[in-house]
Amino acid sequence: MAAPIRVLRCFMPSGFAFLSTARTPTTEFLSCIRNTSTAIAVTTVKRSVYPRLYPTVLVFPDGSTLNIQYRDPRKIVKLPVDFSKLSEAEKRQVLLSRKPKQKLEKIEDFGESIDISEYSKYFNQ
Repeated sequence: MAAPIRVLRCFMPSGFAFLSTARTPTTEFLSCIRNTSTAIAVTTVKRSVYPRLYPTVLVFPDGSTLNIQYRDPRKIVKLPVDFSKLSEAEKRQVLLSRKPKQKLEKIEDFGESIDISEYSKYFNQ
């Protein structure tokens, strides 16, 4: 019962304090209003720390996985590769996999070339 009165007091001018003790339809309507600023947010709430932990898959550099509880809502967290422990061949392979792939250029050959002089009789019509 105290929550609707507290909500009503924050919307009410100071001259109408006598209404805070009475049970009116206005207090019934205002009892459903939330006191948070995110009640009518259109986008997601941007927070640095989320109030709960989320199930997440942790991927180690060797490819093994582990299910953990993480503070940010993410599906996968991948740990970075330690270059000091890799051999030269493995370093080269990792660096090549990070480079963008080159696209092969397709050259279309339609076969024989077309002689336009054969069709010049149709151009004058």
